[in-house]
Amino acid sequence: MQRVKSNVIWIFLVAWAGVAQVYWNLAPHLAGYNTASLHTSAYLMIKGLTLVGPDLLVILLGYYLGCHRQKAGVAIKVWLNTLILGVLLSLAIALTDNGVTNYPTTVYDSLLPVLRNGYPLLTGVIGGLLIMSALSAQMDKRRLTVLLWGLIAIPFVSPANIWGWNDNFLALFYAILFLLGGNLRPARRIGTSLVRALVSLGTSLLLQGLMPFLSFDGTTIGRFTTVTNVLTVLAAYFIAQVAAKTLHCRPVMSYLLSVLVIVTNSSVLAVLAAIAKEKPVQQSTVRTAALTIIAITIALLVAAGWQRLLATRWVQRIGRRVDSFADQDLPTQQATLIKLVKRQGPDLLVAAAAYLIALVSQLLMSSSWHIQPNVGPEYNLFSYTFTQRGLLVLLTALILFTIIRFVQALSKRYWTSLAIVILLSCLFVIANREKIAARNEPILPSDLAMLKVAGSLFGMVAPALWVGAAVGIVVLAGIVYWLEKNHPVAVAFHGHWRLYYLLLAPFLLAGCLFWNHSGTPLSNFMTSLGDQPMFYNQLSGARINGPLIQFMNNVDVKVMERPAGYSQARMERIVKDYQQQAVAINRHRHNDLAQQTVIFNLSESFSDPNRVPGVKLKGNPIPIIKAMQKNNTGGIMISSGYGGGTANMEYMTLTGYSISNFSPTMPVPYTQLVGKLKNNPSIVGSFKHAVAIHPYIGTFYNRTTVYPKFGFAKFFYLGSKDKIKHQYRIDQSPYLSDQTAYQNVLDQLAAYPHGQFINLVTMQNHFPYSENYYHHLKRYRAVKVSAGTSANQVDEFSTEIHYTDGAVKQFIKQIDGINRPITVVFYGDHLPGIYQNDMTKDGVQLHETEYFIYSNKYARAHGAKNFTASTAVVSPNDFIAMVAKQTNSKVNWYQALLTKVFEKLPAMAKNIQDKGDVNSAKAVTHTDFINEHGQMVREGSLSRQQKRLLQDYRLVQYDITAGKKYTLKYLK
Repeated sequence: MQRVKSNVIWIFLVAWAGVAQVYWNLAPHLAGYNTASLHTSAYLMIKGLTLVGPDLLVILLGYYLGCHRQKAGVAIKVWLNTLILGVLLSLAIALTDNGVTNYPTTVYDSLLPVLRNGYPLLTGVIGGLLIMSALSAQMDKRRLTVLLWGLIAIPFVSPANIWGWNDNFLALFYAILFLLGGNLRPARRIGTSLVRALVSLGTSLLLQGLMPFLSFDGTTIGRFTTVTNVLTVLAAYFIAQVAAKTLHCRPVMSYLLSVLVIVTNSSVLAVLAAIAKEKPVQQSTVRTAALTIIAITIALLVAAGWQRLLATRWVQRIGRRVDSFADQDLPTQQATLIKLVKRQGPDLLVAAAAYLIALVSQLLMSSSWHIQPNVGPEYNLFSYTFTQRGLLVLLTALILFTIIRFVQALSKRYWTSLAIVILLSCLFVIANREKIAARNEPILPSDLAMLKVAGSLFGMVAPALWVGAAVGIVVLAGIVYWLEKNHPVAVAFHGHWRLYYLLLAPFLLAGCLFWNHSGTPLSNFMTSLGDQPMFYNQLSGARINGPLIQFMNNVDVKVMERPAGYSQARMERIVKDYQQQAVAINRHRHNDLAQQTVIFNLSESFSDPNRVPGVKLKGNPIPIIKAMQKNNTGGIMISSGYGGGTANMEYMTLTGYSISNFSPTMPVPYTQLVGKLKNNPSIVGSFKHAVAIHPYIGTFYNRTTVYPKFGFAKFFYLGSKDKIKHQYRIDQSPYLSDQTAYQNVLDQLAAYPHGQFINLVTMQNHFPYSENYYHHLKRYRAVKVSAGTSANQVDEFSTEIHYTDGAVKQFIKQIDGINRPITVVFYGDHLPGIYQNDMTKDGVQLHETEYFIYSNKYARAHGAKNFTASTAVVSPNDFIAMVAKQTNSKVNWYQALLTKVFEKLPAMAKNIQDKGDVNSAKAVTHTDFINEHGQMVREGSLSRQQKRLLQDYRLVQYDITAGKKYTLKYLK
């Protein structure tokens, strides 16, 4: 009975301390009073009463733990308990909480409980134990007690706390209380101590109640309502004397300390704060109190379960080892630690190598050591990486560590395994650097398709880099051989550890298949670590997450969000509506698209440098194409890419789908989507014959697989069965010229004298632009460039597009001589990534390319005609509808929908400006709309009819690419 009574009292005491820790953290309505009123006095007095609890508990902990023989061992165990339980709590909340708490701050608080001051009360206990351990046993306890009381009392006479103690810096204060408890003497007369406690508490409450009326300017209202108030400490001290006299059973310290870990854990408090802001709590004083009681009750129960785990044999064994270590003298402790480090040396070296690789790879994703990665001027690259992205670096290091151990488990060779992972990591980082330099984008899973054409990659990377890589591999191989021969390290796995390592790396790597499933434990966990996939800006994603994590972010993708109202009935109604629209459109059309010859000509990187803000050329390098734009259907095309994204523009032109409607985890549908679909409706389906021509490697962006999926009969590329002929190059350029491309188109026009579709993708103007491939670079010299932009690169690019201009002139002349209807859609896919303009300011201009639609003389004589309505600014998905209109061809229901989208909606593109919170953990993709004047408009400003049309368009795109394919049968 006596033990039950004591346990109930201890639970009450820890709950009292818990109320002070939790309730006021939830900011109840009561805490909002701050004027000279009785309400404020009542609030301060209630708070003052609760604040006795933490002081009382710490003093009692000092009394009972202070008599422990091995205080240093107890301090270590308190720290370990705080660390492990805190981390587990944060992990549990991370797996269930979808970004409510302030991650990764709360995770850091749990990982570094002392350094981060995450648990001031517990840190004070640990500090007090260590100070007690260091103090001489012969030290005069009376003098120490007087000193401690002096330190506590001095701030009482100063309006500002002279020691700087406040709610965030209380560890030293609690250490003093702990020491005070270590010198506590049980009450000789319980009545006397109770009277002293009541007098101290009464005086404290009186001062707290009067302060709202005595404070001169209101800033000192809460001066006495703190745990550091000497009167509060006195009250707690005298109550502790009574408790020490009346409690006959020692408390289970590990249980009490575990309760404190739970109620003071940052993640727990953050979750409770989030709950307190929601209904039905709404920060109500009473309801918040009820929430606090519920939380403390749960903490008591969880701590009880944790205590059962701490009582197990293996945990007790760890405790004995800690005590044994603490019992040793300092030299012996040092020797023990050195021995442990030596024994774990190989694993520590692997861990260090993994961390170094993770850190360096993340740093190298930035182009400058002084870059401020979208987080403000207070950070540089190093401080940002270490202080803000440390958890992601640790995760990358953990993955690399398990990969190294996986290879070691397979090969049983220490140095060889380490070297293999280092080599692969270096190659991965180099590949990322090269792609970033070329396209402002890191390596993505979709790029793995290009491994099949490794030989073609050689020509796109500087030879010196390949030579350096080869030399590095040879040197590394020599070092590994020497180490394996002269300093072999035995790779031994005890028990089942070899099997564990064989499974752990694949398990961690496979986890990325669930990272993007919002609300799932793994997605929540990645959010808690600070993972920000940033699918709308892959480069920033690689810089803040590291290249490996960003690569893994892109492994699992969702095609498209399900639009509201999606159903079979809705889709059939849409088909019926646009079938009627098609009938109305076709009343005024007389041609059949299948009888036309249509050429979609994607001109690599073609754009006018003179339109880039801050750039001005000596002359106009593209007078012919400018005239074609002016005298035919033409204008500006808004690209969804900058410096890259060719396949996306190509996909949009062929299918009519907007890339902006897809999920942010679908950056390249060519490689991520087309191959997975059984049917890929496109403009190719409107023709009996279709060919694709690309005078370069055909397997880039998986074209050799994609084109047959779309229905192309032939694909002409370098190395294909159907050869690329007339291979011309200009000066020292490694790429086949546009003249080559057009000559091969003419060959196909001659080979198939009927209606057909030709998809031409040129290569002449591909990066790099710094190799001085061309002569006569001064002809269209840049006389002015934007800040940071290389004039030499602009000169070379301008020379390239001038050659394109000449090739287009000759091609147009040649098709005008052919007696069958031919229409060419010429467009640039994106700007070259050479301009250093601010994307937020100049984003629209940096996504504007040239386009025109030209019908030859025969086509014009047989119904084709130019038009100017809604043509000034278009997007690639408009070209199907535009070419049908240009050629006066009839449309099906889907083409009728595209016609309405073209005529009624502004041009659309994906994230053409670097805007939004780049530190958000949630991937964001949005559609940008650009009107006929080149101005961005918000989706919310669209008319009701436009919104309905946009919804129909998205529903159809979703149905075909990600939905139930209800409309597919109507497209055959």
